[in-house]
Amino acid sequence: MASRIESLLYNYDKIVNEPWSVTLSGQEKVWFLVYDPAEQRKIDLRTGDFEGYTKKAGKNWVEINLKSCFPQWMSNHDYKEEYFAQPVDIADQIESDFRNYVVRFLNEKLSDAIADENTVVAITQVSSLFGFLMLSDILKQITNSIKGRLLIFFPGEYKSNHYRLMDARDGWSYLARPILA
Repeated sequence: MASRIESLLYNYDKIVNEPWSVTLSGQEKVWFLVYDPAEQRKIDLRTGDFEGYTKKAGKNWVEINLKSCFPQWMSNHDYKEEYFAQPVDIADQIESDFRNYVVRFLNEKLSDAIADENTVVAITQVSSLFGFLMLSDILKQITNSIKGRLLIFFPGEYKSNHYRLMDARDGWSYLARPILA
């Protein structure tokens, strides 16, 4: 019996090798690789395998890791010392300024010349946004920038066309294609 990670790799391999329609909307170009949050480290260790299957299918691979977004944004903030002293005061800034920072960060990466119609752009470490922003809000703002396919490494669950990040928040319905074990 194959492990869940092996099943994800197998199912991803099948999907990445399918013909890619050029008439899809931005939302339909998004793939969610859904896995149990407890398996995050195993997934991190196997990211290279997903890249390998992508290249074997004749597609390009670009990885965008979101883990450093919050620390980079915070380290450049004028009032960071005050926010560390009174963390509740940063809530408004996260909802507006940090969200805009993440959207700009992703749009810049997605508009990169390397990320063309033949590219899988893999977004990793989306759990680093958990507790700060809603992934659904970010995706709504970047889908027009998707040229090839956007692969979201998604620690959460998928049921009845609803996604729940980290199994904690209310799910949202999305047109993305799930890749399940």
